[in-house]
Amino acid sequence: MERKTIVTNARRLVVKVGSSLLVDGFSLSQGRLRSLAKSIVEARAQGREVVLVSSGAVACGMSALGITRRRNDIPFKQAMAAVGQGILMQHYCSVFAEFGVRVAQILLAPEDVHNRSKYLNARNTFEALLRLGIVPIVNENDTVAVEEIKFGDNDRLSALVASIVDADLLIILSDVEGLYTDDPRRFPQAELIPEVRVIDEEIERMAKREGSTFATGGMRSKILAARIATLSGIGVIVASGKDFGILLRLLAGEALGTFFYPAEHSLRGKKRWIAFGMIPQGQVVVDEGAKRALFEKKSLLPAGVVDVLGRFEAGDCVEVVGEDGELIGRGIVNYSSEELEKIRGLRSTRIEEILGQGDWSEEVIHADDFVFLGGKYDGDHPGNCQKG
Repeated sequence: MERKTIVTNARRLVVKVGSSLLVDGFSLSQGRLRSLAKSIVEARAQGREVVLVSSGAVACGMSALGITRRRNDIPFKQAMAAVGQGILMQHYCSVFAEFGVRVAQILLAPEDVHNRSKYLNARNTFEALLRLGIVPIVNENDTVAVEEIKFGDNDRLSALVASIVDADLLIILSDVEGLYTDDPRRFPQAELIPEVRVIDEEIERMAKREGSTFATGGMRSKILAARIATLSGIGVIVASGKDFGILLRLLAGEALGTFFYPAEHSLRGKKRWIAFGMIPQGQVVVDEGAKRALFEKKSLLPAGVVDVLGRFEAGDCVEVVGEDGELIGRGIVNYSSEELEKIRGLRSTRIEEILGQGDWSEEVIHADDFVFLGGKYDGDHPGNCQKG
């Protein structure tokens, strides 16, 4: 399907709005919030369900305390988020109430999607809220997150939310028009890219790290978010949100911003959770033979493992990489790092000899618990896995 068909047929949307679109100076703009709420209410009147992922808690906290200079240390940001999250939701409740719409706050931490039961519970909560006609408003639970296990920015969070709720479309509204061939602020000749069929290395190179005063993610984070969403079978639009009326124009099929097409071979169910919900605890380095076997949809056996990096337990998620460090994919491992270190490079028939009697699996990672995320083997393989 082409862009217009995908967009106009989308029934369930996730809309992400960055801090820079909601903050005027160092204060939350009530007028901007009201404009956003109006556009979302009008989209709902078209028969669409909307989940809103909104930044702004840190800015609200700073404004409430009269702080005009941002600091990057974690305790400061967590304190500002703790002060500001309630204020942000109070404003959202107020502006949506003007249109007779109720909202609900959902704060997510990476652990909430890493754990399978919590992941499913989160999905059930979203489903219940949407059935009740309530607009879920999502933000990261910054007050308890630590740097090592943060989502990193709300672009990635919005893609994970879109995956959890099985959205048809993710719309990321930012202070830029979309993806350009170069940074348009530095290179006026840079051109907007209207459509991206596949997120490859060339597309990733175009992404930059710059962000505004309150934003934590630049274009690079939006590309990573688009990658998560498109591999989950979800179309993505990155567009300017300087006028929130753009939301309705986008849904009407206007070719604004940059549209990322859903992947032809998208991930579903458990594999989607393994790929994007679980937090990798280490790496398993494999040889060329094992790499080829994985591309042929076979399981990873101990004989193909050449190194074990990090500490993990059986049942954890690990990254599988080639000897050159190239990411191949992620999977749920059947052995701890200590056990795997003892049996790596050996035939499966020797597992019990080395580890003793037990209910050991022949596979380090079963094919059903492995997801391709990068790389190619000799240009093609049955999984049609694409770099990026």
